[in-house]
Amino acid sequence: MSIQNKHSIPIQWEFLISKLKSSVTVVDATSPEQPLIYVNEQFTALTGYTFEEVVGQNCRFLQGRDTNPETVSKIRKALNRQESIKIDILNYTKSGQQFWNELNIDPIFDDEGQCLFFVGIQYDISERKYAEEQLRRAARMAEMNSRGHLEFIGKLNHELRTPLNGIMGMIELTSMGEISEEQKEYLDLARQSGEALLNIVNNSLDMAKLGRGKMEVEQIEFQPLKLIQQIVRTHEPAAKQKKVQLRCQADMQVPDVLVGDPLRLRQVLDNLLSNAIKFTEQGAVLLQLDVKEQHGDSITLLFTVSDTGIGIPEEKLHQLFEAFTQTDVSHARRFGGSGLGLTICKELLELMQGDIAVESVPGQGTHFHVTLPLLRQQAIPHVG
Repeated sequence: MSIQNKHSIPIQWEFLISKLKSSVTVVDATSPEQPLIYVNEQFTALTGYTFEEVVGQNCRFLQGRDTNPETVSKIRKALNRQESIKIDILNYTKSGQQFWNELNIDPIFDDEGQCLFFVGIQYDISERKYAEEQLRRAARMAEMNSRGHLEFIGKLNHELRTPLNGIMGMIELTSMGEISEEQKEYLDLARQSGEALLNIVNNSLDMAKLGRGKMEVEQIEFQPLKLIQQIVRTHEPAAKQKKVQLRCQADMQVPDVLVGDPLRLRQVLDNLLSNAIKFTEQGAVLLQLDVKEQHGDSITLLFTVSDTGIGIPEEKLHQLFEAFTQTDVSHARRFGGSGLGLTICKELLELMQGDIAVESVPGQGTHFHVTLPLLRQQAIPHVG
C-alpha cells in the first residue's frame, strides 16, 4: 500500500516506518494469534532479533521470567478491546538481557470500522527506570531518617559532582572545536543529560543536608528588590528561547534592605521560576513581590510566581511537595526533573519560618505563593 504526497510521488508506508528513529512494530489484528507482519531496523537493533526471526511471531517472545503478568494482562485486554495503551514493561533481548520498554500501541481501523492492525512504538527506558529506582532507594533512606545513611548520600554525591563537572567541562571544550552538525547534536544531548544529572546530584546533596539537620540559615543584610531583578535576568534566556514573556513586579513599599538568607531565598525562587518557564508553552510568567504585613521590626513578604502553563489537577496538589513525586509520569518524561525541587523549597522555607502554597487550574496555569518573615534593618549605611 502507498500514499501520495503533493508531488504525486508514491510513498510506501514501509519506507516511512523504516526511517523512523523509534522502534516500530506492526501486528495483524485480523488473526487470532496477532502475529507481527513488520518491524523496522530500530526494533531489530533494540531486541537483537532479525526481521525474519520475528515476522509471523506473537510479541510474547520478548517476555521473560521477571515480566509482570499483570502488565501483560493489561496489554491483552487493551488489544481485545481494540483500544490504545501506553505502558512500561520489562522485556528481554535475544541474548537474554533485560530492558525496560515503554510501549505505545494504537489500533488502525478501515473505513468500515474493522480493526486491521496494531501499530506499536517502543522506547528503551532502562536508564530512566534505573535512575528512578535509585531515587526511590534514596527516598526510602531519607524517610528512615538514618544519619549514617544520609551521611553516605552526601559523601557519595560530593564524589559524583567532581567527575561530573569534569565531564561537563570536556563537553564544552569539545563543542568549541570544528565539529559536524551531527556531532554538535550529540554533544548537545550529552550536555543536557549532564546538566540533568548534576541537578539531581545537587538536589540530593540538599536533601541529605536537610535530613541530617546540617542545612544552616544565614541572617545577613540584602536588598530584596535587587535580588528579584537579578533572579529574573538569570531566567530571561530560557524564557526567550521558549518565546514566553517573563515579567517582574514589586510593591514600592518593600524596604530597600532587609535581614535574612538571600541565598536560600534565591534557591526557592529560582526553582519556582524554572518550573514555571519549563511548564509554560505560551503566554507569560510573572514574579511579583508584595508586603503582606508589618509588625515593628518584622516584615512579611509575599512572593508570587504565576504562569499560564499546563496547570496541576486538584487531586494532585496535596502530593506536590512530597519527595521524588511528579504529578504526571508523562510530564517527567517530557519535561524532565527529579521531583525533588519543590520538596527542597518547602524544607528551606520551613527553616526560614516561611511557607509555600499553590493554586492551579489545569490548562490555565499555576500560582505559587511564598510567604517569608524578615527583619527590618533600621540603619544601613552606603545604600543607594
